[in-house]
Amino acid sequence: MTASLRLAFVSAFPPGQRTLNEYGLHMVRAFAERDDVAEIVVLADLLETPLAELDLGPKVRVSRVWGFNSPRVPVQLLRALRRECPDAVIYNLQTASFGDREVPAALGLLTPALSRLMGWKSGIIAHNIIAGMDLETTILKGQRLRQAVVRTAGAIVTRAMAMANYMTVTLGSYLDILRQSVPRADISLVPHGTFETGRPWIGHENRPMRIVTMGKFGTYKKLGTLLAAFDILREDPDMAGVELVIGGTDHPNTPGYVAGCAADRAGDPGVVFHGYVAEEGVAEFFETARLAVFDYEATTGSSGVMHQAASHGTVPVFPRIGDFVDLVEDEGLTGANFAPGNAAEMAAAMAEMLRNTTKAETIARQNQLAVDSLPISEVAAWHIAKLTGRGSKLVSSH
Repeated sequence: MTASLRLAFVSAFPPGQRTLNEYGLHMVRAFAERDDVAEIVVLADLLETPLAELDLGPKVRVSRVWGFNSPRVPVQLLRALRRECPDAVIYNLQTASFGDREVPAALGLLTPALSRLMGWKSGIIAHNIIAGMDLETTILKGQRLRQAVVRTAGAIVTRAMAMANYMTVTLGSYLDILRQSVPRADISLVPHGTFETGRPWIGHENRPMRIVTMGKFGTYKKLGTLLAAFDILREDPDMAGVELVIGGTDHPNTPGYVAGCAADRAGDPGVVFHGYVAEEGVAEFFETARLAVFDYEATTGSSGVMHQAASHGTVPVFPRIGDFVDLVEDEGLTGANFAPGNAAEMAAAMAEMLRNTTKAETIARQNQLAVDSLPISEVAAWHIAKLTGRGSKLVSSH
């Protein structure tokens, strides 16, 4: 097949560290491997500190054109599209992709509709939607008026996003919500997809007694319950040598949160604060651990970290809430679970998986089979088929 498609891809992108940057990287790699794609220009976020761009081969160029929390994002992106003149543009988005303040975040999310109106075939990968979020578990907790404003504005922005040529969501519950609110829009359920690793399997009996967690902490992703559960776990003599490694940084809205937790544990050799885990270190981070724990009070979409853990054979331990339940039902992932905020239940779940390596190994292999059933190369193929009008039968749509 002759390479012909020139594609623009709008996303946070490494070596930047903003949300969805790793997913954007893997999608771009998957597009670049296709014979029918001639070139991909990544319209990426501006970096606070200049860093060398990744070498992704001759098909890929990275152009850093938009600023996080800038109200000028639509202008910056449309100007870049006019300069690049791609055949199509795909936006890799979550609700706070363009800012953690309401106005710039909302303005940025209007860009896909604007790019379609200006003549570019435009698609959206929506990792979450406002209507699917529990705002009481975010920084808006207790702010009823502000929540109402965000809900109303979110509904308007969602309708505008649905004006793109098409939009995909990662969970069936999101598709159900959008069927009601924008019934005429072209919206499909396309799961997250798995980053192909090509790495050998490491059995749990060959892994250290290590627990990991990863994220941007401080809002609905916390560390308090996990640290309390870890202390309970270590009361068991059989768990005396277990280690907890915390990978990640503060959420932008909670600066200093991780540093505060680290200061509280400064004299605890069993708790390691790793910091940000760069893309090249993700595999080792998970493969040298038995469990990946999710101390979440809420969820805002299909979890990329859970997919990474499953890809590398690390058993997830997660709360029985919202999108985790949907993810299990939609994609066949499983693990140990607990009531959110319950340290004793979390400790018991972790202890069971650490003691019963046979059960943990079974879960890990089942999860890897589930995620391997939809590699990200197939997700990329679906988008190319959609953009070129060849059709796709990957998953359900409406």
